[in-house]
Amino acid sequence: MPEQTIMELRILDTEFNLKAKGNEEHIKLVSDYVNAELERVKAANPFTNHIRIAILGCMNITERLFIAEEEVRTSEEVKAKEIGEIKLVRDELEKTNDLLDAEKGKYETLAEEKELLQKELDEKNDLLAQYREHLRQSKIESETSRKTILDLQNQLFESQIELVKANKNHIEKDVFKNIEDKMKLE
Repeated sequence: MPEQTIMELRILDTEFNLKAKGNEEHIKLVSDYVNAELERVKAANPFTNHIRIAILGCMNITERLFIAEEEVRTSEEVKAKEIGEIKLVRDELEKTNDLLDAEKGKYETLAEEKELLQKELDEKNDLLAQYREHLRQSKIESETSRKTILDLQNQLFESQIELVKANKNHIEKDVFKNIEDKMKLE
């Protein structure tokens, strides 16, 4: 418990002794403020007695107190309104962050799907390249086979011609032989 001290104060040329518990500097500031206000009232009303000056000074100080309290109340209302708006902004920010997190998740999923599809596309392109190469080789083989078949057909055709010629010669020889044989018999 703080010790009580006795302070001497002077207000409106009157000395006071005051028992104080606490900060003496603060009490001095308060008494200086009251004295300054009462001196202003006295200067504005030089022929008024000390009681009226004290009452007018108290009313002036009380009016300032009410104005300050109203300002504090207004300030607190503004502060409460701003806190409410800040809370709404925070809530909106949280919703936006949640939405952003969800979109990031979707993006990551899409990126993974894209990567898988790209791998699949690369595999399909490799397979397509293999099929194209196989098709190209098959065309080459087909062309070679076609040429071989044409050559074989030409050879067959030539062989058939030779056979026909040989058969013709053989038939002619047989005919001549038959004629000779008939002639010999005759």
